Amino acid sequence: MKRLAFLFLLVITQCSFAQQLFQLAPPLLNYRSVFFQDKTTLEIKFEQPGAEVRYTINGNEPTAKDRLYTKPIVIAGKRTSIKAKAMGTDFLPSETVSVEFIKTGKAIQQINFTAPNPKYTTNNKNILNDQMGGNTNFSSGAWLGYDSDTVEIDIVLKKKETINAVLLDLLQNESSWIFLPEQILLYYYDEAQKSYLPLGKETFLGEGPSPKQCSAHEIIPKRKVKTNKLKLVLSPLKKIPAWHPGKDNHAWIFIDEIQVY
Repeated sequence: MKRLAFLFLLVITQCSFAQQLFQLAPPLLNYRSVFFQDKTTLEIKFEQPGAEVRYTINGNEPTAKDRLYTKPIVIAGKRTSIKAKAMGTDFLPSETVSVEFIKTGKAIQQINFTAPNPKYTTNNKNILNDQMGGNTNFSSGAWLGYDSDTVEIDIVLKKKETINAVLLDLLQNESSWIFLPEQILLYYYDEAQKSYLPLGKETFLGEGPSPKQCSAHEIIPKRKVKTNKLKLVLSPLKKIPAWHPGKDNHAWIFIDEIQVY
């Protein structure tokens, strides 16, 4: 009986010590902007004796077998998704931090856009092409916020180019009623017909909750065309889905950066 009592006490003691392990704080990702022209650098800051940072460059969740961070990471690919996590033998792993870097595309002369809601507007005429990129704070001044039924964006390139894709940086923050649009339509200007013709379409289902995040989406043309004028028409959700507390209300969309490839 004494032996059983001793074993029980030993198990309780071991569990007690195991519960004293604390979770590491997430590493800090330090960079100028997620958008870059030729190449950029990501610095990961983390200081905790007995712990280290592991990271991936393919969007996968980091494990103890992945790359060990020892120096700033040089990034040059078109789209590079990096995830990092602090780990240590005597610690619980930190939460994963992530960032996606996006290389800039063709030279844009100007972008004109529908006037946003006065609460989320700006005097920066180049806000959709300033290579800065927004963060998840929708009131930071980096975003254009819309609660209208339709948003139109006209893009003028510096010269005629073959269009391979158009990228939009959008915000998802559903707790603040900010959703992806129902759809995005892409048009190009046809010189022969003197009008804008359909070129591509992206539809978003919005079937369930999504994390708060900056979300880059590419619209791929149905065919190859050469032009210097493009038009995007975005349609926000007219009714927020039934699973959301704001169901049946009009959703917001927030737009930051546009790139043409």
